[in-house]
Amino acid sequence: MHPEPVTEAEIQAYLDGELDLRRRLEVESHLAADPEAAHIFLEHLRLRTSLRLLAADLDDAPPEMLSAAARLSTRLADRPRSFRKLWSGRVMQGLAAAALLAIVVLPGRDVQARPPAYVGDAVAAYRTALLREAMASQVETPRFDAGEVQRSTRIRVPPLPAKWVVTDAQIFPSKEGPALQLMVRTPNAQKLSLFAVRAQSDAPVAPTAVRHEGASVAYWREGEMSYAITGPEAPEAMDTVAETFVDDAT
Repeated sequence: MHPEPVTEAEIQAYLDGELDLRRRLEVESHLAADPEAAHIFLEHLRLRTSLRLLAADLDDAPPEMLSAAARLSTRLADRPRSFRKLWSGRVMQGLAAAALLAIVVLPGRDVQARPPAYVGDAVAAYRTALLREAMASQVETPRFDAGEVQRSTRIRVPPLPAKWVVTDAQIFPSKEGPALQLMVRTPNAQKLSLFAVRAQSDAPVAPTAVRHEGASVAYWREGEMSYAITGPEAPEAMDTVAETFVDDAT
């Protein structure tokens, strides 16, 4: 049997570390047999690495700049694009200008490369909830008492949007201590996870969205509370959801 043809989306997934070992080998074999595709791939990888290294040397920026820089970094790294179109003519010039904007006009940390530690816990909680949902023997708990949670754990839960439906609520262990994880269903049938933990993290005040361990996460803090919303959509979509959530809660 001949292996399935390698698509440009799979090359992007390879860059993001989202392929299993067998498919990674098939992508590498494809690149080894196609010098032009390999050249494009290496140039893409080099630009991403250079941008991260340059950004890592800059001082911290205000939260609003961090949020804007993260959205720009997300667009460069995660939006599906044609590799051949990406590196041709005006598009290449536009990408270079965007990288320059992120480094010079929006100075700050490479927030995509170094999210707070609790973001990893938020992703783990989200995946665990999806696993529990798929298992008949694991009963979901959609009811929770925000007041009881706050009295017992000191975790403050912001008011949820009126049309969000809680489908599961769990106290989840994290590196920072007990955390609350809520699985919710939005009016357009999105399955999202809201993760809240009492932790003085270095998350920005304004939501910042990243791609982390195969999921999209928007994270932020409010005083001693740190929050994250995780879902399967693109980071930009999670960023929009989180910004709306914060605006509605204030």
